[in-house]
Amino acid sequence: MTNRRLAFTTLLIAAVGCSGPAGEPASGEGEAAAAAAGMEGLRAGLRAAAEAYQAAATSKDAAAVVAMYDESALMIPPNGDLVQGLDGVRGYRFGFISTPGVSLSFELIRVEVAESGDIGWSFAVGDITIERPDGSTGHDVVRDFHTWRRQPDGSWKVVVDMWNSGMPLGY
Repeated sequence: MTNRRLAFTTLLIAAVGCSGPAGEPASGEGEAAAAAAGMEGLRAGLRAAAEAYQAAATSKDAAAVVAMYDESALMIPPNGDLVQGLDGVRGYRFGFISTPGVSLSFELIRVEVAESGDIGWSFAVGDITIERPDGSTGHDVVRDFHTWRRQPDGSWKVVVDMWNSGMPLGY
């Protein structure tokens, strides 16, 4: 066998050995692709949960908002006391829901899921408009950060909710 034929045969064996059956990628590559597809599915699920939270908040549906929280939830409102547990969340006065004349809309900026697949986070910016009784209009921008835990049924629930105003001080 000539050197050229030996080199060709060696390359051919190496190429076949690096692929799976019928020219499919080797199992490590296929597993990586499956993991990436699984991670995209988890992100899509978390994105859907974050969008459902925003829809419930925008429509002022207090029961639907509260239903998005985990039993162990922790809320960190700006300039306020910590709110702990689902009972605390149920008792919390959501100003954007209970105050007449307040409307809001959100833009979901980013969603990420930990490699473990059981924890994720979302960041959204909300635009709040306040129609005051005197006819004037107020405005605020809320930056809303949630940490989510994937539940045994595959759904996502908020475990940490922290937000603040994006408006300059004294505005």
